[in-house]
Amino acid sequence: MFLDTPQKPPRTLRYVEKAFDLVKSKKHVRDVVILNESGHPVMSTIHRDDAVQFSGPFQAIRGRLERGMSKIDPTDELLMLRIRTRTNEVLLVPDSKITLLVVQNAHDCFEK
Repeated sequence: MFLDTPQKPPRTLRYVEKAFDLVKSKKHVRDVVILNESGHPVMSTIHRDDAVQFSGPFQAIRGRLERGMSKIDPTDELLMLRIRTRTNEVLLVPDSKITLLVVQNAHDCFEK
């Protein structure tokens, strides 16, 4: 292995549970979905069927972004995707083994 290539730690069940609990305890967080490396929900605050339907479009957006970014700079990687509406925002945070999807209230909501 190359010296400049960082080792990515394994994502154990304990790690996933700890990340899940930490994120869902934050003040403005409404929903949390953790996906495995295949894109399937493994932990969620919402019903499993809803988590599957919710995560699908975000995984598709992620794939398109990663393909587009690789054409610009093949050495770069997606660290976080943030999508915001007037009242909510969704954060997509991928890593080597899991992807974290968080829906939170946009606490500084835009005025109408």
